[in-house]
Amino acid sequence: RKMKGMENLYTLHQEMGNILLSHVLIVRENSKLEKAMTQINDLEVRFKDVQCLDTSHWSNPAPSMIQQLHCQIQLAKIITQGALVRNEFRGAHYKPEFDLNQPKDFDPHEHVDFLEKQHYGEVQENEFPPGHLAYMKRFEECNKRWLNTTIAEYKNHRPEISFEAVNTSLVQPRPRKYD
Repeated sequence: RKMKGMENLYTLHQEMGNILLSHVLIVRENSKLEKAMTQINDLEVRFKDVQCLDTSHWSNPAPSMIQQLHCQIQLAKIITQGALVRNEFRGAHYKPEFDLNQPKDFDPHEHVDFLEKQHYGEVQENEFPPGHLAYMKRFEECNKRWLNTTIAEYKNHRPEISFEAVNTSLVQPRPRKYD
């Protein structure tokens, strides 16, 4: 099809990058993710009116860029939707509203002791500094809910997100400490 629309390919690409940088980085907030999804959906509609700026028949990168941008828009939707459904505070990306409130003096090695004592049914509140046992229990609950791989399938012109459990039989997850 001839692409003689009104939208500039490179402007759309730049706008998408700005949306992702503004709303879908390391620290994530649901309100910003929802805004990003709306903006990405708007970009997808505008993309249908893209103009192929270079129509020469030789050494023309514009058609390839058009195809790449289409795929990038779909990937941006997948990343944003996946981030929206993961309400957690763990790993490389997190949402502050779901902070587990790790005690400042917490040592991640305490969690190894906790797991061992838990395995043998001997966990006592007084064996850990105040607040540490409660934090480790919150950490365990978070893992039960969110220690999953995010699976995205594209159906009906939108990503459908599901989850698959991560095998932790060889290495148990431990709290991280970023000091």
